[in-house]
Amino acid sequence: MPAGGPAAVRGVGAVVVAAGQGHRFGASRPKQFVDLCGMPVLAWSLRTLVNHPDIDRVVLVLSPSRAASPPAWLPDGVLVVPGGVFRADSVRAGVEALAGEVQTVLVHDGARPFVSAALVSRVVEGARAGPVVPVIAVEDTVKRVDEGGWIEGTVPRERLRRVQTPQGFPAEVLNRTHAVDDAGAWEARDAAAMTDDALLCERLGIDVATVEGDPANLKITTAGDLSLARAMVQAGLIAAAN
Repeated sequence: MPAGGPAAVRGVGAVVVAAGQGHRFGASRPKQFVDLCGMPVLAWSLRTLVNHPDIDRVVLVLSPSRAASPPAWLPDGVLVVPGGVFRADSVRAGVEALAGEVQTVLVHDGARPFVSAALVSRVVEGARAGPVVPVIAVEDTVKRVDEGGWIEGTVPRERLRRVQTPQGFPAEVLNRTHAVDDAGAWEARDAAAMTDDALLCERLGIDVATVEGDPANLKITTAGDLSLARAMVQAGLIAAAN
């Protein structure tokens, strides 16, 4: 720990969550390891985070089997730790690996390859004051339907937002939310539904701010998403791998 004790802890750490199996993707290996125009999907976001001037430490959370034998292509300096059964377990493992090292933590989904340096900067700046997530306005009309597929009503979209990663937090806040989660405050079925860390803050009554997201920061969930990502690179919308 730096001289001066906990008060002297500074800097920003990034936790990249990539421990999932990606069953919806339908490939023989998890989507984060599939090739995307010359680099694995996961390598794109790692490159951005490792090279970002505001990021001091990058922790990559992989499945236990992959963490035991990490890919040779990982950038130098990336710390690999094994994840858990649920996403929240994996994030907690990454956060614990940064304990005492940084004041601010970003949590990013490894299936979002096109996170930009500008977006990272916005999240880092916002997270210095408190929890923050990047968001995109919902432009489509949104309908609420019943179990049979019948429309029940139209949902006003003016205040709806699609949430992206990285999400940023003061380390103390993130440690507190995951400590509550680890203590069994929520049932396992709730843990499976913890799709982002802002939800943990919401459940504890901690305010979460927003910053402008990036339409190019897509999440790869299906084979169609991967095709779109490849088309974006080929069209020059995203800088190609070196």
